[in-house]
Amino acid sequence: MNVNQSNRYSESLSGPVASIIIPAHNESAVIGRCLQSIFSAALPAEFEVIVVCNGCSDSTADIVRNDFPFASLIETPKASKTGALNLGDAAASVFPRIYLDADLVVSVESLRLIVQPLVSDDALAACGQMNISFNQSSFPVRSFYRVWSHNSYLKNGKFGGLFAVSRKGHSRVSPFPELTNDDEFVRRSFTGEERAFVENSSFEMIAPRSISGLLKIRSRAIRGTRELSQVGYLDEQPQSRNIVELLAIIIKKPSLWVDTFFYIGISLLVRVKVVVAGKKNNQMWERDESSRKPA
Repeated sequence: MNVNQSNRYSESLSGPVASIIIPAHNESAVIGRCLQSIFSAALPAEFEVIVVCNGCSDSTADIVRNDFPFASLIETPKASKTGALNLGDAAASVFPRIYLDADLVVSVESLRLIVQPLVSDDALAACGQMNISFNQSSFPVRSFYRVWSHNSYLKNGKFGGLFAVSRKGHSRVSPFPELTNDDEFVRRSFTGEERAFVENSSFEMIAPRSISGLLKIRSRAIRGTRELSQVGYLDEQPQSRNIVELLAIIIKKPSLWVDTFFYIGISLLVRVKVVVAGKKNNQMWERDESSRKPA
């Protein structure tokens, strides 16, 4: 967007174009870069930004309060991502709603693009393209993501970490239930025709540096997906089909064969970890801390 376009766009704004809700639990290491990516380029009052600090015992709230005064801050002693999403919803006043994880980086242009199909009523929910940064990751972790990035599940975008819903779409998923995989819950709440994949809207996810960190986030994802299936939120495409399509891609790409060894090994470790943990860890929120450390 050039200067003239920006001026015309600014003049056309009668208020915020969307509400951005950011749940944050002990995110002092990353909340600054997340908010800076928004406020460094957004027009004045272009977005209603709400940060919900839930169960924080660090300086996350202080950073938001002192360094980003244009963001609304909500604090709650209970550590719950879905609870934080609901608190943010209760305070938000604008549709569409954008939900953004505090450890991600997204440009203002991507935020503008992700709401376009919702404003035009072409979709009820929208997601963008996830770019994985694994420059600081170990070789096995890089190998895993090089293979994982070819998963057919990603052909229609990634709801993980960043998604948006229209007013009508919001009524279908709100209030957010106490589920581990809230992103996948939202994706499965809409049909393929109701979801929009905005390819030019992208966000950056910092990959774990170590296998232990990768095991944590993958275990949480697997547990969350199984939990959704158990309560009736089934995927449109069976996992077996995703696996077959991924294998077909790997066979044709010799450059992935070594990486596939690590991908399969890590995937097996994740499933063993989930089975051994059993139901006692259903409410456990595992997260990787290595990706939150400065490079």
